[in-house]
Amino acid sequence: MELKSYEIKESSVDLDERTFQGYASTWDEDKTGDVIHQGAFLKSITEAFPAKRIKVLWQHNEPLGMPIEMREDSYGLYVKGKVSKTRLGDEALELMRDGVIDRMSIGFSIPKGKSDYDEEGIRHIREVKLMEFSPVTFPANEAAMITGVKSLQEAIAHGAKIQDVQSLVKALDDLKALIATMEPQSTPVEDQPPELVELQGLALSLGEFARNRLY
Repeated sequence: MELKSYEIKESSVDLDERTFQGYASTWDEDKTGDVIHQGAFLKSITEAFPAKRIKVLWQHNEPLGMPIEMREDSYGLYVKGKVSKTRLGDEALELMRDGVIDRMSIGFSIPKGKSDYDEEGIRHIREVKLMEFSPVTFPANEAAMITGVKSLQEAIAHGAKIQDVQSLVKALDDLKALIATMEPQSTPVEDQPPELVELQGLALSLGEFARNRLY
């Protein structure tokens, strides 16, 4: 499953109605070099109601509520979620209202044959299978970092042209430095999700690739 996150605004949270709203995706190029095209979510939206196939999660993990509105417009995918009356829901609404949680992220997959790369290395996504959208913490979202690294690896595998290799080297060095200074986690390494264990190895291998291209 792939993840992408976008900013949400304080005014989009309604404590009385227990709702939040905003754009879960936009049509412009994102920082990982992806463009989701208008129309990509239409099938998911059509299938979502009344089958309830798309959920609202907290941090891509715990159930938080259900979508009550999803639509595409000229800007992107607009969503409105209803937060369930739970302790987690109460806390989530307060954190969103206060601006502590200011990102919305989507979890999705891409059906086979529904994406392609152009000669500049930009991935064009024509259809997605939307599984959930989540209020998330950012930038402390390890899954989003992993997605960025894996997207870069996939672009290289598809022959993408790296226009600014020196900037790539610096970005990867910064990522490795961040990993090195992270506080030890309570979860043992062997019990962590495989994606987290892979992160440092991906950064190291991509850094070596970039340096070879640069020098």
